[in-house]
Amino acid sequence: MRQRAGQGLLGRIQSIFRNRPVLAVAVSVVSLLLLTSAITITTPLRCGPARALGLTNIASGCVTVGAVLSGRPLAINPSPTSPHAIGTEPPPTGNPASGPYPPQGNGTSPGGPYPAFYAPASNGSVITPLPLDCRLPVYAGPPGSGGFVVFPGGSFIPDQSSSVTVPATSPTPPPVGGPGPGYGQPYGLSYDRQLSRWLPVQPSQVSPDGARYAYAGTNGIYVVNVASGTQSELGEGQNWTIVAVQTDAVYAGDPQAGGLWVLPFSGTPRQITKVGYWRVASKTAAYGTATSAVPSGASNVIQRLDLATGASSDWFTRAGTNSSITGLDGKGNPIINVGYLNGSGNEIWIATGATSATAIAGYSPQSPGGFNSFNTPVADSHGIWFAGNYGNGYGGGNASGLALYVQGSGFYWMSGYGAQLAGGCY
Repeated sequence: MRQRAGQGLLGRIQSIFRNRPVLAVAVSVVSLLLLTSAITITTPLRCGPARALGLTNIASGCVTVGAVLSGRPLAINPSPTSPHAIGTEPPPTGNPASGPYPPQGNGTSPGGPYPAFYAPASNGSVITPLPLDCRLPVYAGPPGSGGFVVFPGGSFIPDQSSSVTVPATSPTPPPVGGPGPGYGQPYGLSYDRQLSRWLPVQPSQVSPDGARYAYAGTNGIYVVNVASGTQSELGEGQNWTIVAVQTDAVYAGDPQAGGLWVLPFSGTPRQITKVGYWRVASKTAAYGTATSAVPSGASNVIQRLDLATGASSDWFTRAGTNSSITGLDGKGNPIINVGYLNGSGNEIWIATGATSATAIAGYSPQSPGGFNSFNTPVADSHGIWFAGNYGNGYGGGNASGLALYVQGSGFYWMSGYGAQLAGGCY
């Protein structure tokens, strides 16, 4: 009986192999079973195939995650357990952005969790490149150190035409150096996309249309027409800090006494407020602090100034930290560096309202890894570019380079070149 049963089974198998249509169906069924098993046990990458195959039990538990960059879809965020997507204590279901301000921290250490961070390889190289097709202007410090990080590929091309300085005919020489924006503003470099030339100032000192740039001398602010090279002086006889350059005016503050003025290219200067130390400004609001400093161990408060009314209000604070504004996102919201006073780490925040802010990245010596920005960020159509450091809290994987934050998708390590940003990627 066993022999007959074996012969019968063998005969049926041979019949299947002789009958090709039946064989194809059999192989397809086996493949489907294997694929179903694989989809069931893997990460959220199972969702796309599950929907395509009509596996409703699996697809019902999926959440659509995606973003479009330059008309092309980005990769779906990896699982939070992936070594390429690093967060701070992510929940079992994923690694979403931080909740509404304040975050899930105790006020004495970085809170998190943050959006997924696609970290560099151990040698600082890019693991998860985005499909960019543009040139990112950067510089290393002195005049002549500018060039472009070119995507795709991420190679660096130096540009000798970046050897530029402020006009030699300046009525008064500009100050040299300084500890940062708001305190003498050391000169940097920026690339004027509209006129295809390098300028001897930081991007925040260039008008949005690229037609003018401004720099502060010892007794006034000098505005240079980029096309003609001619310059004019505003606010004669006073020491200024440049807060922002718009298409029609320069917004400036007094580094000693505080306050904010608007100095139009044509017209009468106007004082908006007599108080406050303002660091950045959009077309509608400026952001800064009520005092130039706070006592050691005290937390400070970021304020918002309405440029139309002159009214100021508290905008952001975090217990046990010192906060500083580094720039604006594409919508004019302040980007804030938050440093914890006890040395437990730091974070990057975007504040969209008086009670609404989100931590988009952070670093703690005790965390698996993180990102720390050390330069003024630049927003463009792709997202927000940061120059900074990636660090692994357990002693490995440290690197300096450039990262891109894409809202709704995450932080992407884009280049291992340690440079400063001279503009957006065009």
